[in-house]
Amino acid sequence: MHRNLMLGAALAFVGLTASAQADEKGALPRPKATKDGNYVHVVLFTVKKEAPKNAVESAIVDCHKMLAKIASVRSVKVGRPAAEDSVNFVKKDYDFALVILVEDPAGLKAYVDDPLHVAFVKKHGKHFDFTKLQVFDFANQKK
Repeated sequence: MHRNLMLGAALAFVGLTASAQADEKGALPRPKATKDGNYVHVVLFTVKKEAPKNAVESAIVDCHKMLAKIASVRSVKVGRPAAEDSVNFVKKDYDFALVILVEDPAGLKAYVDDPLHVAFVKKHGKHFDFTKLQVFDFANQKK
């Protein structure tokens, strides 16, 4: 009985702490990922020649600003090709790359269907050359 009382008190404390951390809209902060995000979504973007000069920078900013807020996303990495190559056969025939880590295929589907992702595509998609778009999804394999 003492153990159940302690467990109940601990759960009440966690609930009170979470309530105290809610933002002004009452939403609780997204819990820290407990897994590594072993499902990887990679996109290589090329913008159209007639795209505005700031199209790439604007999309990169919005990847962090919009896509990182999606609940199933564990990590966002985005940027232009590296200035210095690690080896001489590194491809640079794209304008920027995006790497999204999620837990599993369900997390990827949640990411793709999320209103923030849909809004990102609506806002920036008109500048992308979809004939050159490359998308790779894979599961991180461990022994």
